[in-house]
Order: sequence, then C-alpha cells, then structure tokens
Amino acid sequence: MKWFVLAGVLAALALAAACGDDDASTPIDTPGGLTPAGTKDATPTSLATDVAGPPAPADPTLDEELAEIASGNFDEAIAAGDSWSIDTAAFAEDESLCTNFSFDFTWQVQDPFPPDGVDLIWQFTRAAGTVEVAGGPAGEQSVGCGVLEALNRGAASITVAIRYRVGAIE
Repeated sequence: MKWFVLAGVLAALALAAACGDDDASTPIDTPGGLTPAGTKDATPTSLATDVAGPPAPADPTLDEELAEIASGNFDEAIAAGDSWSIDTAAFAEDESLCTNFSFDFTWQVQDPFPPDGVDLIWQFTRAAGTVEVAGGPAGEQSVGCGVLEALNRGAASITVAIRYRVGAIE
C-alpha cells in the first residue's frame, strides 16, 4: 500500500514540475476569457518525414465561442538571423475587438526539409513587452492583438508555411 502512496506522491511532484508556475509569463485575463498571449499551449506538431515533401501546416483551431473574421496563409522565406513579423491587430475590424480577439496560427518549415538544425521561435509583442510564445519547426499557437514575429536563430535560411484563422467574440 505504501508503494502506491509513494508512487502517487512522485507522480504529483512530476506533474507539478512539468507544468511549472511561472507568474512572469502568466497572461492577463480579458473580459471574454481570452488572453492576449499564449492562449494555447505552444503545441509542436509531429513531422511526417515519410512523405514525398514537407507537409502543409495543420488547420488552426479557433475556440468555439469565437466567430471567424478572417483566414489565410503565408509562405515566408526568412534568412539566417532575420525575422518576419505581422501586426495581428490589423485583422481586428476596430480596436474594441482586441479585448476578445484571437489570431490562431500553425506553421511548418518547408525548406530545409526535414528541418534538421532549424531554430525558429515565435515572439509576441504588446504594450506589456515581448514574450516567446512558441518554437520549433512546426506547431500551433494563438495570440491576441499585437506584433507576432518569427525569428530564425539558425545558421541557414528557411522557408516557413503559415496558416491562420482570426476570431473574435462579437
């Protein structure tokens, strides 16, 4: 019996360590329950390396309480040490939507493929400052109104495919 108790305590400690409690990166709540940065876990996407070429990024998912107001995609070449950015607030029809706004995006490095040695991070800037919200050669994340930046910290140029869906509580 005490082995079960010990196993339970160890599992709880492992879960607490994995989840962490970093108050400095805790997003600020907004009236609609959405948060301006990191509304999703920075979810890496598994890479299918057995296909003829790089897979397209997955379709972004909007929370069900959001009405979709825009969607689309980008294919961006980013030189080593360079970045690409987008002002997500430009998708809000007016500034009042920014309190209940979500820019959901997925990405997949297309070149090089497989993306060995790629060091891509996503940063989000708003009035409170800049935070790293995701990283890796593929994944999904969601941010609010602000400037989203893809930074290629690797030694070679990359091409990344990005899909996005924009939603708001109207």
